[in-house]
Amino acid sequence: MFHEVGITVEEILSLTEFKNVKVAGGRQGLHRVVTNVNVMEVPDILDWVREGDLLLTTGYAIRDNLNAQQELVPKLAAKGLAALAFKPKRYIDTVPSHMVEAANSCGLPLLELPYEASFSDLMSAVLAQIVNRQARFLRRSMGVHRQFANLILGGGSLKQMGNALAKLLKALVLVEDALNLRRELAGLNWVKGAENLALSLLERQTDLSVTETLKDKIEGLVMIFERGRIEAEGHQAELIRVPLVVSNEHYGCIRALKFDDSFSFLDLLNLDRVCFFIALDIIRYHDIAQVEQKYKTEFLDQLLMSENISDEDGFITRGKIFGWDLTLKYIVLLLNVTPVKKTKDLTQNERISQLVKSRAITLIEDFCRRNNLKHILASHSSGILLGLNPQGGDPRESASWTQEIVKKLRQNLSHWSVTIGIGRPGKGIVGLKKSYYEARVALELGQVIFGAGEDIYYDNLGIYGLLLAQPGPEEQKSFALRIIGPLYEYDTSKGGELLKTLEVYIQTNCNIKRTAGLLFTHYNTVLYRLTKIKQITGFDPDDPEQRLTLQAALRLFKMFNKESSF
Repeated sequence: MFHEVGITVEEILSLTEFKNVKVAGGRQGLHRVVTNVNVMEVPDILDWVREGDLLLTTGYAIRDNLNAQQELVPKLAAKGLAALAFKPKRYIDTVPSHMVEAANSCGLPLLELPYEASFSDLMSAVLAQIVNRQARFLRRSMGVHRQFANLILGGGSLKQMGNALAKLLKALVLVEDALNLRRELAGLNWVKGAENLALSLLERQTDLSVTETLKDKIEGLVMIFERGRIEAEGHQAELIRVPLVVSNEHYGCIRALKFDDSFSFLDLLNLDRVCFFIALDIIRYHDIAQVEQKYKTEFLDQLLMSENISDEDGFITRGKIFGWDLTLKYIVLLLNVTPVKKTKDLTQNERISQLVKSRAITLIEDFCRRNNLKHILASHSSGILLGLNPQGGDPRESASWTQEIVKKLRQNLSHWSVTIGIGRPGKGIVGLKKSYYEARVALELGQVIFGAGEDIYYDNLGIYGLLLAQPGPEEQKSFALRIIGPLYEYDTSKGGELLKTLEVYIQTNCNIKRTAGLLFTHYNTVLYRLTKIKQITGFDPDDPEQRLTLQAALRLFKMFNKESSF
C-alpha cells in the first residue's frame, strides 16, 4: 500500500519548531510518512483520525481513564497513524510508561512535546512542508502529463513512449501491446553490465509477486499492480507489472525493473499517468490498422472482381502503397475463422465473429512478420485472404513449403475453428486472381465435402474443382496432366502398365479378377498396381468419388494426348 506525498517523522524532527521534541518510544517507525496533522480533544478520537495522521494531544480526554490510555497506542497503530505527539505536564505529568511500551511494540513513534510547545506552530510547520512538497509533486506530475500528451498528439511511437518512461523511472521497461501484438524494450542503459540478467528477470512470470494498490485521498484507488523482489547474481532487483486496462478491457501491460533500488511512490503515480497514454496509443494504432484494412479490402475487391485488368500498372502501383508487390508469384489462402462456441443471440454472434476475424488478422500479420514472409493480407467477404510468396522454384518444394506454413499458421489460430481453402501458385495479377478463385472454390466446396476445420487444397478437389471452374481447354489439359501425367511418366520410364491397368479396372466396374484376366496378369499384380496408382496420384481407385476424378482425368488425357497408347 502506498500513500500520498508527505514528510517522514524523522524529517519532521529536524524542523526548527520540533528541535526540543524527544522520541519517547517507537523509534523504529520514524520512517512513517505524515500526510496530515490532527488534534485529539475527544475520547472517541478513533472515529476522526485517518491513515498518515500526526496526532497531537495533551491527554486531556483520557486523563482519568487508565484503560483508554493503555488501548490508545495499539488502536492508533492499527488505524495506520504516522505518529502520536504527547504533551505532558498539563493534565498528565509524564508520558505513561505503558504507552511507551506499546509504542515500542507497535513501531508507532511516540513523541514527547515540551511544555512550551504551541500546537498551532507545530501544525503550521508540518502542514507547510506537506503542502510545499505536494505542490512540487503536482508540478512534476503535470510535467509528465504534458510530456506524454505532447508525444501522443505529435504522433509519437510506442518506442518513443517506452524510452521516455524508462528515462522517467530510471529503469528497464518493457511495453507489451496485447491488442496489436507489439513489444517495445527501453532503458537498457539503466542495467549496464547486467543486460542479459535484466532481460531474463523482466521476462520472468510474476507468480511470486504480491498484488498491491496505489491510492490517494482524492481519487481513491488509482492503480493495481504486481511487485516482487528478486535476488540474482549478487543483485537485488525490484520488478513491477502494471496491466493496461481501460473500461474493463485489457490492452497489455508494462513491466519495469530496477537493480539495487526500489520504485518510489512518485515513480508509481507517474507510471499510472503514463499507462493512460500508452493505452491510448494502443487503441489509436488499432483504429488506424482497422482503417487501413478497410482500404486494403476495397482495393482487393476492385482487383479480384474486375473481369478485365486494363490498367495493370496502375494496380501494381497502388499495391505498393500497402507494401504489396503484385508482380510476384502468390499462393492464396482463404481462411474462415470462427468462434468454437456460438450463442443463441444472432447479433451477439455477429459481433463476436467480427472481433475474432479482426484478432485473427492481427495474429496472421504478426506470424508473417516473424517468419519474414512476403505476403498480401486483408479481410474479405469470402474470409481472410492471405497471399503468400512461395519459397522454392520446384512445384514439389513449393507444395511442401505451403503445407509446413499452413501447419504453423494453424498453431497460431488454435483458439478458434479454422477452415482454409488453398489455391495453386499464380504469378502477377492474373495468377493472383486465379489462385484466389481456386482458394474460394476449395473453401466453399471443401466445407461441404470434408466439413469445417480442414485444410482444403484446390488440387485435392479432383473432378469437383474441374466442374466448378467452368474450364476451357487449357484448364482441362492442366487437370489431366496434373493427375494422369505422373502415371504416364512412370510407365514410360519403367515400362509399366499403370495407365492400362487403371483403364481396364474402371471398364470392368472395379472387378480385380476380370481386370487380371483381361490383362493376362496375376490377381496380386493388379492389387500392387492399384496401390501404386494411389501412391503416385493421391487418388484412391477404390473410392467412388476419387475414382470419378481419375476416370475424368484419364479420358481428358487420352483426348489431349492422342499419340499416347496404353
